[in-house]
Amino acid sequence: MNRARALLADSAGVMRMAEIGRWCYEVHTDRLYADDIVRNFLGLGAWQVHCTWSAATARLEPRQERTLRAFIEMARDSEKSRSIEIEVIPDDGEPRYALLRARGCRGADGQRRVLGVLLDDSERARVNRNNEAKFRAVAHGVPNFLLFLNRDLRVEFCNDHFLKNTQWTREAAQGRHISEILGPQRYAERRAYYERALAGETFTFESTGAVGNEAGYFRFYYQPSFDDQGNVHGVFSTATDISERRAAEVALEDKQAELTRSNEDLEQFAYVASHDLKAPLRAMALLVQWIRADLGGYDAGNIRENLGLLEQRTYRLGRLLDDLLEYSRVGRKIGEHRLVDCNVLVRDVIQLCGAPASMQISIATELPTLATYAAPLEQVFRNLIGNAVKHHPGPTGVITIAHEEHENSFVFSVQDDGEGIPLEYSERVFQMFQTLKPRDEVEGSGMGLAIVSRIVAWQGGRVWFEPVANGSGTVFKFQWQKSAQQEDTARTDEVAQWRMARQ
Repeated sequence: MNRARALLADSAGVMRMAEIGRWCYEVHTDRLYADDIVRNFLGLGAWQVHCTWSAATARLEPRQERTLRAFIEMARDSEKSRSIEIEVIPDDGEPRYALLRARGCRGADGQRRVLGVLLDDSERARVNRNNEAKFRAVAHGVPNFLLFLNRDLRVEFCNDHFLKNTQWTREAAQGRHISEILGPQRYAERRAYYERALAGETFTFESTGAVGNEAGYFRFYYQPSFDDQGNVHGVFSTATDISERRAAEVALEDKQAELTRSNEDLEQFAYVASHDLKAPLRAMALLVQWIRADLGGYDAGNIRENLGLLEQRTYRLGRLLDDLLEYSRVGRKIGEHRLVDCNVLVRDVIQLCGAPASMQISIATELPTLATYAAPLEQVFRNLIGNAVKHHPGPTGVITIAHEEHENSFVFSVQDDGEGIPLEYSERVFQMFQTLKPRDEVEGSGMGLAIVSRIVAWQGGRVWFEPVANGSGTVFKFQWQKSAQQEDTARTDEVAQWRMARQ
């Protein structure tokens, strides 16, 4: 006993100033030696410098007494310091909390003892429990399924939404292993996710299924909970019913599939129109040539002029069918994705556009080389440069191609010095079958800019025009993304399963 008291006497003044109590438990005598701070906390009398274990723990609940006994036994057999929090209920009924820290040692007599300190932690514990109470109040009000599982995957907390939608009561669920809550099959499916959370990984996924009596489409979220030492001591598990959102997604996917089918039908129709209707058009053009040859020099009643108009209209209808087919194929017949030198591409377009020799077409700035689909980009330049040439009021003029580089895109421009386009036509010019001049003055189907608009939109950019600064001419600009737009992925089997579940 004297040796135990001597141990308590060391550094007594400093410990008292810090309000840290000291205690020693003798294993072989089953007695606790305590200073006045520890005695006051445990509700012991001033004369009880040493007392039996049962007297020292009289104010602890049985469960806490068993936990403390197990803690003492572990500390006894280890030289490593250990910590535990205990709760004492004094006569006034207001719980008090303390942090115990202890380690084992062996005295000169060879007997094992446990040396420890006690820090009254009531205020911090009270704040923590108030915060915990607030958390529980919030958690109970959340319209999601929320569980907290300890390291053994046993339920320590479940919110009201969980209890309302399952057959479990709070008392029945408390302490249950998650496999008993989910059932063997669902636990087997999700066991790996819990293990990943216990290993420190936050994990989330979406799936069809059921939580309790509620079936639907859920977003599951598993987040590890760490203690002060950074060790995982449990897992927060939430399940959010996103059935309505998923139903909207499936409906949108169905609409997209319907639109895809509609586009395929349009392409098929355009192909049939181009292929089957052009044959009689060619026959009509040939018939006009035969009639003109049969008439010889006869031109009574402006017959030859009318034949010329018929031939012109036949040609225009054939051009319209070709452009309609081209429009329907935008985003489908895209060719190879490769590095494209825009300088070479534009020079080729200039040579093939059929501009008069007196028309000056030039590249103002060195154009970039980028990874893209060459065919759609070439078609955009071909239509814009071709339009600038075709709609120029005279055989001479200046057309300039330039570009600006931005963070995620290039903006190309095709500028002419023609008559210009009023800004009130900024939307109309990109619509199908629209021309600003009578078709007898300028041949065209009115599809060129509509095709440009659709290609640029498919690629993720936009197209527009602006008047030239000096008031003469128009500059068309279009945005082309640096990385090509990826095609939509096919719907997974999961969507089909979801649709079946909703039926």
